[in-house]
Amino acid sequence: MSIEIINFKNDFLDDIRAINVAVSSNPNKPYEEKVLCQHLYIDYYTEFSKENCFVARDTETGEIVGYIISEIDYQRYRNHMLTYYIPQAKAIRKEFEQVIKNEVEVYAPFNLQYDAHLHMDVKPGHQHKGIGTMLIQHLLTHLRKIDCKGIMLLVSKRNEKANNFYEKNGIKIIGENECYIRGKIL
Repeated sequence: MSIEIINFKNDFLDDIRAINVAVSSNPNKPYEEKVLCQHLYIDYYTEFSKENCFVARDTETGEIVGYIISEIDYQRYRNHMLTYYIPQAKAIRKEFEQVIKNEVEVYAPFNLQYDAHLHMDVKPGHQHKGIGTMLIQHLLTHLRKIDCKGIMLLVSKRNEKANNFYEKNGIKIIGENECYIRGKIL
């Protein structure tokens, strides 16, 4: 298997959504919760920060096996989430409004030092093959070229595999609430 990291295209949206559901801690969650996860972890980035989104593609099969998506402008992210996605989330279920607010606001205290944040997933069956590291390295190189100061993300405290992966890649714990907030200065 040979992997290439390429720029995100709209043609890949269904692939990354499927990967997001496949790696979910509860892939059998109700449809409405899957929609919320798509809003939080995919749709914003692919709509408003496409130039900072990349996919891992198997060059032999053309299969998308992973993705990394990022935003470099926290205020733009915050404004879009609060004005565009919260009404959609609230329409799905009222308590989703607070879920999105919490997710958005957790980045605020770290925003000046870590101006970019990311979300990534690698398809089951393709994990532990270096694809995640390839995606991280590609994104970090891209972010350095456009003068980002740092990168951050949220990771569940229960997700030992992800926490070990980010630690191995130099993305350290910089804060915590229900999750670890991890970051790396570029």
